[in-house]
Amino acid sequence: MNTRKPYNGTRRNLLIAIDVGTTYSGASYCLLDPGFIPEIQTVTRFPAREHVGGDAKIPSIIYYGQDGSVKAVGAEATQEGILEKVEDEAWVPAKWFKLHLRPNNTDEDTVNQAIPLLPPDKSAVTVFSDFLRYLFQCTKDFIVQSIPYGVSVWESVEDKIQFILSHPNGWEGAQQSLMRRAAVFAGLITDSKKDHGRIQFVTEGEASLHYCLNNGCVIPGRGVVIVDAGGGTVDLSSYEPEDSESDTEKKISFREMTRPQCHFTGSIFVKAKARQYLQNKLADSRFLGDIDHICECFDKTTKLTFKNTNEPAFIRFGRTGDRDLDVGIKSGQMKLSGEVVAKFFELSMHSIMNAVIEQQNSSANNVDVVFLVGGFAANDYLFRTLTEFFKPMGLNLCRPQNYSNKAVADGAVSFYLDHFVASRIARWHYGSKIRLFFRASDPEHVLREQTSYIDPVSGERRIPNFFDTILSKNTKVAETTEFRRRYERTFENEPRFDREPMVTIIRCYRGKQQIPKWIDDDASNYPVLCRVKTDVQIPARRLSNRITGEIYYKISYWIVLSFGLTELKAQAAWMENVRLRLNLHMEKSLSDI
Repeated sequence: MNTRKPYNGTRRNLLIAIDVGTTYSGASYCLLDPGFIPEIQTVTRFPAREHVGGDAKIPSIIYYGQDGSVKAVGAEATQEGILEKVEDEAWVPAKWFKLHLRPNNTDEDTVNQAIPLLPPDKSAVTVFSDFLRYLFQCTKDFIVQSIPYGVSVWESVEDKIQFILSHPNGWEGAQQSLMRRAAVFAGLITDSKKDHGRIQFVTEGEASLHYCLNNGCVIPGRGVVIVDAGGGTVDLSSYEPEDSESDTEKKISFREMTRPQCHFTGSIFVKAKARQYLQNKLADSRFLGDIDHICECFDKTTKLTFKNTNEPAFIRFGRTGDRDLDVGIKSGQMKLSGEVVAKFFELSMHSIMNAVIEQQNSSANNVDVVFLVGGFAANDYLFRTLTEFFKPMGLNLCRPQNYSNKAVADGAVSFYLDHFVASRIARWHYGSKIRLFFRASDPEHVLREQTSYIDPVSGERRIPNFFDTILSKNTKVAETTEFRRRYERTFENEPRFDREPMVTIIRCYRGKQQIPKWIDDDASNYPVLCRVKTDVQIPARRLSNRITGEIYYKISYWIVLSFGLTELKAQAAWMENVRLRLNLHMEKSLSDI
């Protein structure tokens, strides 16, 4: 369903989408030529994968040498003979490194137990940047080698490439800042404010929706749930078609029906459950020392081919003579009952089932189609079990063409080109901490009177720690919608923001209170999202302290938030000479998150 129009720019440009997944990664691109309809292309050739036609993904793994240098990446890190070098030269692997960027409010114990530690002296951002650099180079090589005059074409666009980076639904400003920093370290962009604008972010759920739409998976007038089942996370999003504002363009347009979800229950947790079982089963066996190899064999073959509970599953890991009948090992393979293997899938399976039901119950419109994409979606047992579970509910489970190989990367390019999603749902309450004027007629103020104080600058009685909401949770937010609140600040001396910038902290509320008010009632659920720094002068009023009569200064300004795209934007605004002036400077800080 491609209604894309010819590119109306005046100069050639290039879009590159990079999907760094927990276990596998890929990239797609689109060359924008003026007057031509943009076409999305997938990178299908990588080092050590040249013999595999049409394979659009490589393993998300890096080996580092003892000196900290990169030794092998992607498919090169899994080719035959590599393990000999790993052992001889003591290379250190980095696997599943993406999950080290995750928000702190996720299931820490479960995730920490499943994911390996990072290599010594390597941060998550450093490893992520090394992998980004590698994927970018692979993409460059593919483009240069795949189109006529590739070198000249690349040189004409390399300083203005637009990048789209995908991430799980639950990731926000903090994770986006880390990913942008990694892009700078990787050499995709410079650290200038202008170049920062060449990076855009898209959730994996929204990218998957765009992929499904481009592959004709649309039910007119009906809602749809997208389940992106990957290696580390399962991302769920619900969308429904909405009428285009333009009757002439008849543009396809969707809106979020309810808040997206992100669960750390991807396929790596199936392996983690299997490891726990095998560790116990092999406790008294001589094959316990082979547990790592046995788990790898389970992950690469048994997990992928498992189909039902009625037939046994086998882990082929050793030689013909390897045998321990007490634990089911014969002829170099270990026999497990189908019921046992099915239990390894239960955490992920129930997570998807419950989340889809929750998405459906939270959606006002009817949902009757669920699209299952991502690498984990290739598992037939997962697909068949979910299909049977959803059938009595009137839900039809589908796997679009090439769903496991390139849905997110291709969909991320489509996100930039097509913008099928016109509005989204605010995930949390967003606002700022302020000091309220004390009102003796307000019962809540009376209860907090012991915390009130006299402002030494203005002489007014105030109550601290009030959360002033700028945008409420579950609010529908269009791309062009702005949310603003007016604030005031007082100063003993006339402020000079060019010397000492004013900083406004933007927070969100992640707790269970329906209407959050007082930060100290649930302090741990008010993380800092960003800081808005104002370094230009705002006109100040000259006033007198109502108690001492001393002169002080007051400024008035607005904080403006926009959430239409998948990245938070915040700015300060004020009136100056009867004109509205905006300060677009936003300083994101991770120190308090």
